[in-house]
Amino acid sequence: MSKKQTPETFWKRVETGRPDDCWPWKGSRNNTGYGTVAWEGKVYTTHRVAAFLSGLVTSLGAPKRHSDHGHVLHTCDNRGCCNPDHFFIGNYSANQLDAYKKGRRSQPKGERHANAKLSNSQAEEIREKHASGVTQMVLAKEYGVSQIAISLIVRRKTYV
Repeated sequence: MSKKQTPETFWKRVETGRPDDCWPWKGSRNNTGYGTVAWEGKVYTTHRVAAFLSGLVTSLGAPKRHSDHGHVLHTCDNRGCCNPDHFFIGNYSANQLDAYKKGRRSQPKGERHANAKLSNSQAEEIREKHASGVTQMVLAKEYGVSQIAISLIVRRKTYV
């Protein structure tokens, strides 16, 4: 059985430095690279615990509703960082947009996209047919999608 976690024991496992530096977590990490720690019988990410201990958030758990503020985001984009000066608070959408903007997440392309109506091979057929003179409107009717969808495929904006 492990000892009860305290603020002192938590911070001993953080490599603190200057205020501008990242303060890496020296303990375990999850499969996405975030530090993890058991606290009050549950496992939390270490940046969340650091934000809680620093008074940036009032709860160890992330907000239940996506629209609520209280998600802890990193300005440094270092998943192991526990420096509260590197955090800012936002809602779920802000967290997701930050991840896309910084390249940590990307939208699945082609048939892997959740809303895909066509397969990658169909997209290639569309490009070939269009190159041979078939209009976008004819292709849209043939494949059951909009002309705009065909245009995006032909211009390699989707299904790339």
